[in-house]
Amino acid sequence: MSAMKTAAFVILVIILAVPLFAQDFQPLPAPSTVVGVPFYLDSSAGELKKLANEPYKERASGGPFMNSTLTRNVEMEGRTSAFRIPSHNKIVFVYDATTLPRLYKFTVKGARRDFPYEKGNLRNSTPIDGITVSVSRYKETAFQFSSEQPLEPGEYAIVFGDRIYTFGVDEKK
Repeated sequence: MSAMKTAAFVILVIILAVPLFAQDFQPLPAPSTVVGVPFYLDSSAGELKKLANEPYKERASGGPFMNSTLTRNVEMEGRTSAFRIPSHNKIVFVYDATTLPRLYKFTVKGARRDFPYEKGNLRNSTPIDGITVSVSRYKETAFQFSSEQPLEPGEYAIVFGDRIYTFGVDEKK
């Protein structure tokens, strides 16, 4: 009889524990079929959310001479992005493209945001590294990336070729 009671007790514990673990291990949402567009992986809601794509201007600053060093910047209107993400340890993005994403933090200047992306002169230039990201597979048809360090509150841009997607990280409440 005691073996039967033990088996019944184990089954009861398993039945009661499964819903608790199921909450922590929700299935990941399927990747989008939109190519070259980054999505924020909102693990608390179990969905992918498309980032804001904003118009921008390119601006060069530096010396007036042929061999002077120039810095090329991206400049956007407005102090903040419309897309907001709460601050937490690991912010993950999902994309489906062959281009590697580059992540930059904006400097807010008055009613504008900007970041430098290239340095050089009129003959040659080199990209300015943004925030270091790690890239890995997401499901079978897409990739995911995140910064190697937690992102501080502020305004950010993800660059895919000639497209720029923006988001802001809000302070923890």
